[in-house]
Amino acid sequence: MITIGSSANKSKMIGRKNIFFSRLKLLIIMSKAFLENCPMGEFRMHAVIRNADEVARDCVDWNGYFHNFRATTESGATLALDHIFFQRVKLLAIMTKSFAENNPMGQHRKMAVRNNIDYLCETLGYAPSLEEIEMLKVA
Repeated sequence: MITIGSSANKSKMIGRKNIFFSRLKLLIIMSKAFLENCPMGEFRMHAVIRNADEVARDCVDWNGYFHNFRATTESGATLALDHIFFQRVKLLAIMTKSFAENNPMGQHRKMAVRNNIDYLCETLGYAPSLEEIEMLKVA
């Protein structure tokens, strides 16, 4: 039988951190799509709300995973995640949930969302590509 993909011994377990960062990147992409006036259907709105709730809940539970918040990394391979990062993540979750629930978003709130996204992207070293946002215009 032909198998596609990596062999089982070369794949690693998906942990809670991996899921958290995947959900966070999804929120960043969805927020950028909202700021670019991409259509937001009912299914997408519910998905944004569910992901925002999960990300905000996971930020509260990080104490079991990050015992000491530090402003600098101990090794070059890890991210510098401090309490400000997690507060910004919670803020992004609240903001995305707010626009997904059709609350009014004025110019200043949109600017706050942009600033928050820029901070998170800079910290994560993540820059969503235009193709990721363009893909969302079809739904």
